[in-house]
Amino acid sequence: MKIGNFKHIRQDRRGATIVEFAIVLMPLTIMMMALFDLGFREYMSIQLADALDQSARQVTVGTVTTVATIKTSVTTRMRTILPGATVNVISISYDAFSKVGKPEPITTDTVPIGAYNKGDCFEDENGNGVWDADSGLNGTGGSDDIVYYTATVTYPEIVPMRRLIGWSATETVTGTAMMKNQPYASQADPAVICS
Repeated sequence: MKIGNFKHIRQDRRGATIVEFAIVLMPLTIMMMALFDLGFREYMSIQLADALDQSARQVTVGTVTTVATIKTSVTTRMRTILPGATVNVISISYDAFSKVGKPEPITTDTVPIGAYNKGDCFEDENGNGVWDADSGLNGTGGSDDIVYYTATVTYPEIVPMRRLIGWSATETVTGTAMMKNQPYASQADPAVICS
């Protein structure tokens, strides 16, 4: 073989496009799969938020009163999109927006100040007779209550992106809503309990 033949091979570019495409194909495919997975997750989040809002509105006007009914409504909506999805709905009621996620108020505070301890008195917001770090009461509440809903949807991933990096093959999306029930009756004042 002559040296001139090597020069001819070195200048021949006819197969370069296929090689360049092979190099770019894998990262491009992974990026497109990741974007599709991210977009579908966002779509599920939006659908969950809408389903939870619609179900929670039924409670505020008094047509639905149980968490089980809300869960059924949200589950039905989510399973029209993904038949294999599992849905969990939790609702906690409070008597005011300012009390959402807050501890029951201490009315008489003994040393150490600022923390509940034996000898303190507190307003029993949820009526269970015990001081709680979260004053909420499980369920859809009563008249004029604020209800904080949390819904979680778990579904098998559509694109195997999570499995490619060794994670679980399921996706989880969480949505929340907060609604105030209609004032169809008066609220009782919480009892003050001293330990």
